[in-house]
Amino acid sequence: MTDETDFIDLYGKLRVEPGCSLDEFKRAYRRNVALWHPDRRRGTRADKLAAARLQRLTAQYGAAMDFHRRHGRLPGAPLPAREAERVTHEPQTAASPSPAPPQRVQARHWYAVTLAISAPLLVWSLWPANEVVETEVREVPIRIAPKASVQAPVLALGMTQGEVLAIEGEPTRRGDGRWEYGPSWVRFEADALVDWHSSPLRALHVTTPEPPP
Repeated sequence: MTDETDFIDLYGKLRVEPGCSLDEFKRAYRRNVALWHPDRRRGTRADKLAAARLQRLTAQYGAAMDFHRRHGRLPGAPLPAREAERVTHEPQTAASPSPAPPQRVQARHWYAVTLAISAPLLVWSLWPANEVVETEVREVPIRIAPKASVQAPVLALGMTQGEVLAIEGEPTRRGDGRWEYGPSWVRFEADALVDWHSSPLRALHVTTPEPPP
């Protein structure tokens, strides 16, 4: 899977589900473009990182929109009800044979009637006398595996700097025990995450804006 078609990674960055609407998908993309655009980070050490991340995000977004144009839905989204019903019940007309002439249809009909009458007689004549055959029918349960959900990793107190870096990426600014991600920040003590603040303008990968008490 290439970077452009890693749609799970794309949904994780945009923080949307595969079944979201196209408008919600576009709004989430525009928010991320505004966040990672190099013009907003001019003069910082994270210019190259922001440009690379924006380039990959744009490529993934373009692949997803191309998929939507060809299939009428976003990658990973369930088929519309009408489309699924059409695919299930649509007759296979492409390989349908041409109708047979009336004479052939009548001949086949009499052949089928003759076969239906003679087949049971033949089987009865060949069947051994006084022999009872028992057949056992077993019901095999069908198990349907539950659909796996895609959940992005989130920050937790006690994480190391390496673990935070793997989730949030390179910070826009590093201080003494404090990393900044735009208006959001995380704080470490002895290489362990002890506090954070998640701003709506650049939300962190967390479940709550502040750590639980």
